[in-house]
Amino acid sequence: MNEIKKRLTKKNIIFVSIIFLLIIGIGICFFFKKLFFHPSEKKAMEELNYAQQYLYQGFIDKALNKKKDKISYLGFSGIASKYPFTKAGNISKFYAGICYYKLGYYKESIKMMKNFSAKDEMLPAIKYGMIGDAFTQMKNKKEALKNYIIAANIRENEITTPLYYYKAALLSFSMNQYKNSKYFFKKIENKYPFFLYRKNVEKYLMFIENKL
Repeated sequence: MNEIKKRLTKKNIIFVSIIFLLIIGIGICFFFKKLFFHPSEKKAMEELNYAQQYLYQGFIDKALNKKKDKISYLGFSGIASKYPFTKAGNISKFYAGICYYKLGYYKESIKMMKNFSAKDEMLPAIKYGMIGDAFTQMKNKKEALKNYIIAANIRENEITTPLYYYKAALLSFSMNQYKNSKYFFKKIENKYPFFLYRKNVEKYLMFIENKL
């Protein structure tokens, strides 16, 4: 009987110790978040707003600020590097990926997009679609196709899904993979009747039918 009591006491001590450690861990996380992350988030957001103004005006190079022309101004590249764990730092990776792509730095664009954490309805698809576009520009059709397929399937909707199926279909067609191309075009034809390039889809399907 005493042995059972001892075992129960040991289990209670272990359980209480675990709860105590969890409480301490949560407290430490909260403390560091208050001390470091909140001020960083505010600074990062200020920098983000400044970079966005350049982007909206069409000054892509200045918005990115890859060369870090001014010490007091970070740009999307600097924000992503200096504040990577903030919300502003995360969205800056997305903006930086777009800017790198527009400026022809495709490897950097891919790297930024891969590091960007996308969680809403559209951005996950756009993320992989942009990676696919960058690989297309680099003539890496295999990787481009893989990312277009991910983009089409990751968040099914009426806008991005048919768009990236369309890109996958065109790319497959250019690789002479007519069966795959037909499969993607058929996906659009059967499920997305209001797709912007539906007439092109029909033309390609007619051509592929004659090829197969």
